Amino acid sequence: MTLGTKLKKLRKEKGLSQAALEAMSGVNCKLLSKYENERIVPSADTLRKIAEALQISSDYLIFDNAPKDGISTLKDLELFEKFKEVENMSPENRSMIKHMIDALLIKSKVESVIKPKSQDEPWESRMQSTLDRLRSRNKDYSEEEILQIVNKAVKEVRSGKKTEH
Repeated sequence: MTLGTKLKKLRKEKGLSQAALEAMSGVNCKLLSKYENERIVPSADTLRKIAEALQISSDYLIFDNAPKDGISTLKDLELFEKFKEVENMSPENRSMIKHMIDALLIKSKVESVIKPKSQDEPWESRMQSTLDRLRSRNKDYSEEEILQIVNKAVKEVRSGKKTEH
């Protein structure tokens, strides 16, 4: 996607007119139009102003593979280096690593919901006590139905959805 296309798309996603973006960024709306229509290319300083106004990374405007919130937000440089190595792996290995990360993220979210009785209590113990409470409060449900409820909760955590229970 070209710079002009990205600018126009982002501006519209935010529900902004060129005049509104001008007010936020300090960049003249006639120039914004020229950037969006790819008649001229903005300077680095102008790109920074526009990116700040749109609350995105300047990298996203310039590079095709940069996330909207920017590469520089990853503060752990060791982790960043490892991710760069992962990019060179086979698609199968990258997929496996993504699944492992997904599983760890879900585990972390579940751990944060299941409050420990003490600092030393492992999350497996907390999960087991939560399942035991669920079983004791829902004696009318079969073990299979309880596991379906747990699996549904895990899917909701994975998707980031919050539902009323």
